[in-house]
Amino acid sequence: MHPNILILDLARNGKSTKTYINEGRFADLLKRVEKGDYVICQFSHNDGAKDKIERYTTPLEYKINLLYMSNEIREKGANFILATQITRHVFLNNKCIESHEEYRKAMLVLAKEENIVVIDLDKLTKEHYTNIGEKESEKHHTILAPNIYSNYRDGLNDNTHLTFHGAMMVCSLFVKDCIRQNLSIAKYFLKPTEVDDFDRFMGIEVK
Repeated sequence: MHPNILILDLARNGKSTKTYINEGRFADLLKRVEKGDYVICQFSHNDGAKDKIERYTTPLEYKINLLYMSNEIREKGANFILATQITRHVFLNNKCIESHEEYRKAMLVLAKEENIVVIDLDKLTKEHYTNIGEKESEKHHTILAPNIYSNYRDGLNDNTHLTFHGAMMVCSLFVKDCIRQNLSIAKYFLKPTEVDDFDRFMGIEVK
């Protein structure tokens, strides 16, 4: 983003669409939203946690919650952008596979029905992981060998959460797709040439 753009990160770890609304976090967000703002909305990993009843939503409930958020944001004259969840680092037969397909489909259907902009990060990250391979894509997640980090003497095999490198990879995919779709938010990003330079530095290859 250009340096004169204010970015507020109001995401909170462990929240689903249900808990984000029920705990009043969406209401707090709504108070801050002004006409012309951009609100980027991404949920799903926690919505699908069936073992955590306070978080869990069915795909239909998930879709209804997203519609509620969209209506409230757009009513204030702001721009609502959906983003499907990023993939988990799960491979089968050398291919990164789907882990939240029903939620992805629910978001894409909503986006089509309500004419909402959507960035399909699930698809983009799956394709990227498959292209570079299972081993190479490990660097995007906190998959750590034993006896390297003092906080993780036994190592760590976290296929969900990202490293800094992984977070920057997702940012790059998001920016490139906004530019590809010619979205109005793209004018606030750095020039494509600067994004490409960053990709080369990070070793990211995105078609």
